[in-house]
Parts: sequence; C-alpha cells; structure tokens
Amino acid sequence: MFAQKKFLTLALSTLSALSLAACDGRGHGTGEAAPAPAGANNEGARDFVRYEPGTAPLGFIKIETVTESEAGTSVSLPARVSFDEDHTQRVASPIDGRATGVPVKIGDKVKVGQPLILLSSPNVGQIQADAQKAESDLTVAQKAIDRAHKLQSDGAIADKDVAQAEADFRKATSDRARATAQLKSLGISPSEPSNNVALRAQVPGVVVDRNVLLGQEVRADQATPLMTISSLDTLWVLADVYEQDLGLVEVDAPVVVNVPAYPADSFSGKITNIGEVVDSTTRTVKVRCVVPNPDHRLKPEMFARVKVQSKPGHKVLMVPSKAILNDGEKFYVIVAQEGITFRIRRVSVGPDQDGKSRILSGLTPGEKVVTDGAIFMRREIESQ
Repeated sequence: MFAQKKFLTLALSTLSALSLAACDGRGHGTGEAAPAPAGANNEGARDFVRYEPGTAPLGFIKIETVTESEAGTSVSLPARVSFDEDHTQRVASPIDGRATGVPVKIGDKVKVGQPLILLSSPNVGQIQADAQKAESDLTVAQKAIDRAHKLQSDGAIADKDVAQAEADFRKATSDRARATAQLKSLGISPSEPSNNVALRAQVPGVVVDRNVLLGQEVRADQATPLMTISSLDTLWVLADVYEQDLGLVEVDAPVVVNVPAYPADSFSGKITNIGEVVDSTTRTVKVRCVVPNPDHRLKPEMFARVKVQSKPGHKVLMVPSKAILNDGEKFYVIVAQEGITFRIRRVSVGPDQDGKSRILSGLTPGEKVVTDGAIFMRREIESQ
C-alpha cells in the first residue's frame, strides 16, 4: 500500500512538471511576457500567443485578409432626425403676465397670425404709455431741431446748442422706434388702452409641444418655450461624419436616409451644411441634411442612417463585423502573423455596412485577422 501511494505521488509530480513545461513551450521560447493589452482581464496577461509549426488550431478558426473597398461605395453615417429650424417657432412671451386662454393644443395645425396664447398683463398699459410719450417727445425734438437749424443759418445760436438739439432728436427717434417695435411684437395699438395681448404664430405648422396651462403665470425670462410650432413637411437629419471622411461630403450632395421604423423604405435628401468644428471626443463633424417629409412619416428624434456615395478614388478599410471584439469600451481584432502567431490589437471602428465594419485606425491593407473563432483565440491569448 505504501509503495502504491509513493508511486502515485511521484506520477502526479511528473505530470505537473510536464504541464508547466508545455504551457511555457506554447508561449515564448524565452519565457518573456509581452505587455498586457488594454482592456485585458488578467493582470500581466500576454497580448499574443505563438504556436509551433503544425500545432496552430487552424481547423477552428478562419483568417481573412484586410482589404480596401473599391471606389464608388457608399458610407453609412449615424444620424438623428430633427426639426427644420428654419420653419420652427419656439413661443416665448416678451412680458410677464397670466395666461387667460390657450386656444390650441398639441397636434393642431396653425396659420401665420393665429392666436396661440392669450395673456393679461399690466405691462401692456405701460408699454402703450411709453409709446405715446416717445411719440410726443419726438414731436418736440423735431420742432427744436428745426428751430435750431433756422437760428444757425442766421448766426443766432451757438454750435453746441445745435449739436444738443440734434442729439435730443436722435434719442427721441430711437425711443419711438423701440416703443413701436414692442407694440408690433405684441400686436397692440398705442391708442386703445388694454391689459390683454395675444401671442401669435409666426410660421405655419403643427403644435408639437405645449408647456402652458390656463391661469399659469408667464415670465419674460422663462427658459422653457411656452409652445413649439413646426412645419413637418421638411425635416433636418443631423449626421456624424468622421474626419477621415470629410472629403466624401459636400454641400448639395444627395443622400439616402433610412430609419428603423420603416426598414424597407428610404428617404431622399441633400446635404445643406457641413460643420466647422470637429468633436474632440468622437472625432466627428456634424452634417445637416434636409429631407422632404410630405406624409409626416419621419418624426423628430428618430434614429437614422445616412448613406453618402463616396467619390471615385476614395477607399476605406473594411473587415467582417464578426472579427471585431468589444470589451464594452474599446474594440479589438486578432491579427495573424506568419500563420502561427496571433496578437490582440486595438482598433478604431466606424459604422457597419452589409456585415462589414469600417476600420478607422489600427490596421493596414494586407494584414490578416481572425474572423471565425476570434473569441476563442482571445481566450487562448489571455490564458497565457
């Protein structure tokens, strides 16, 4: 019995030693560890594994060569549907008051000049009084400057008095213009005293948002719009284009827009503006597209994809999407070198298109990456 136990102990010790030697043999012959890849789970894990010739598990994986797309392919950009700000009104009140009537509700179609919110405010009377005073002051200033110019021609008035009369006239003119503009914005008359005013539609469209209730106090410095009116016949689609692709886009170029709500349908539009600033985080530039929407199928805040046709001669790197590994924050691929060495490499990835992912940086044409079995190879590498 003792001899059997001794033999078993010796056998287990030999197997353990052989296992450790095998693990070292499948790694580096020198036994040196490579730096751990960013995002690796194990502290100090290697970022590659090397197999002896004929021992690589090529039967479980598939390797493909990184290629550039041919000229004339389209690039798909992430985007969001938005209001057409050229045909949108966010209603705010120029004065403090109380809402005495809200004759429209969400979904109503409105015309230019139609009352949206009725207000009662003592400021209306003050504005009318200021307008009347400004008109009176301008009349007095006009008479004073006419008299000063007449006396000046006779040499009976000092130049400084003429200059003062001209300054008073300019001030009276400015005050009258400001008071007139206030009356016009409120749609009230200076000669008919009233405490009531109506906020009216400045654009035709649909009431898409309402943040005012009957009897609510309204302030001129209120940050939230009381109501939003927008014509949904045209919409903006705001896309993000990578700085590497800025050469693809130009104003008035046609685009095709797709949204998840209608996977079988496409919407045509054109680029009307290209942003001037690159976002420091995403390294993208905002591109504005105008898309006709006569049947109102597109809705603001929908997610969308914008396809832009690339110019002849422009090429991009593409790999099968299944080759991309993601740890939740960063993207990686498994690069095959000389057929028996596999290394984890971090890459920057653009949008997917037809089962392939755009590579923005990290790979060069002609390199080989693992497609089928990429997850298996990553586990093999990180287990070293």
